[in-house]
Order: sequence, then C-alpha cells, then structure tokens
Amino acid sequence: MIRKCKNPQVHQSQTSMQKEDVMIKFNFLFATLLALFIALPARAQVKLGVMGGANFANLNGNDVDGSQIDFSSRTGFGLGGVLDIRLSKDISLRFTPMYLQKGGELNDTDPDLGEETFAYKIGYLEVPALLKIDFGKSSVRPYLLAGPTIGFNLSSKLDYSVPSFSEEIDAKDITESTDLALTFGAGASFPTGASVIFVESRYALGLSDIAKEGVLTLMGEDLVSGDADVQTRGFQLMAGMSFPLGSK
Repeated sequence: MIRKCKNPQVHQSQTSMQKEDVMIKFNFLFATLLALFIALPARAQVKLGVMGGANFANLNGNDVDGSQIDFSSRTGFGLGGVLDIRLSKDISLRFTPMYLQKGGELNDTDPDLGEETFAYKIGYLEVPALLKIDFGKSSVRPYLLAGPTIGFNLSSKLDYSVPSFSEEIDAKDITESTDLALTFGAGASFPTGASVIFVESRYALGLSDIAKEGVLTLMGEDLVSGDADVQTRGFQLMAGMSFPLGSK
C-alpha cells in the first residue's frame, strides 16, 4: 500500500465474498451484544467514565505480488469514554468509544533521493463492544476483556520524507472508511469510594483490509498505490476512572 510505484496498476482489493464474510461475522457479534443490552434488567448497574492512553500501532500487509510489506510501528494516543453495564456479579459489557490514532511506517531507499520514509497516520472513532469478566473478591479486582471493535475513519495522512524534502499528503481516498477488529485485553480495577480507577492493556487484531484502490501522486510521480492487502494492529495501554450511575 505505501510503496513507490513506477508503473502503477489499479487492482481489485479483496473479493466481495471475503468482505461480506467479515461483515457477516461482525454483524453477528454486534447483534449478540445488542441482544444482551436489550435484555438487561431495568435495575442493572451502570457506570460512566473516561479513559485514555497510548496505542503502539502497526500495519500488517502484503503487496500486490503477495510479498510481505515490512512496516514498523508508530506510537499514537487514544482518548474517550467508558460505559460499563453489569450483567451479573462478575460479568459486564464495556463500551469504550474513543478517538484512536493508528498507522505504521515503511522505510525504503531511493538511488537518487536516499533514505525514504512513508509514515501512514490514521485517526479513527473507535467503538469497542467488549465482554468484561472480573475475578477475585479483594479490593483489587483483575479482569479480562474480549469482543469486536469497529473504527470509523476520521482522517488519513501520509508523511513522505527524504533527507532533502518532506510533504504531508491526504490519503483518505486510498483508505477504507471503516476498520473491523477483534480486541483482547486484561486489567485491574481499584475502588476509591464511589468511583473506580482502572488500568488495562489491549491488543487489537485488524480483520478487514483498510487499503482502497488508488494512486497518490507527489511532484508528478506516482508514489503510493492503494491496492495492497493491509490490516491494522495495535497494543494499547490505557487508564481511566468510572462512576456509578443509577441503582446498585
């Protein structure tokens, strides 16, 4: 996706059947969580809060010829809200809509320009819908998280740089509007009076191809083609605080 392309050709990305299969799986997961939400008892305990932290993001993908694209990671941040809905004593649903930065970098060498860097920076409105399972009975309670995530593309930029030149390019035209992923995590919560402080780590495994057909041009030269197969990856370290809302 983020490569120099002297003779670019626009190829089809994934087949419609592959994309439909991914969408069917995510529709099923979200429908299941929605059914659980609707079935909640009227007096279910609800907590609201805020959270934020770092996202150590990367991209994983193959070029048009099937060869692996060697991306390196970049560090972004995430900031958003928390909605916890308790289903039972130890099981709850956690929704954490947030702004999250993703992307990755690709380094190459041009015989005329020298070392090249392609830094792909994507901003998403991320909406994880996670099942949360708490353990233990002490004041410090560890927990596990798992569930689907959908991200809505808010911005997509490509920073191209060589020793003598650099430019930021709008790459939204070659980036899909949504990103589907599975998220797994673990954390611990610490009650402090009525509120709860928590820290957690997550790993988000992108399932959908975020690259879209197209070619970007820099100074009259075709620089980046969007016909590769690319998925997002991310290891997140987050912390936050939540407060009870309604009946306990």
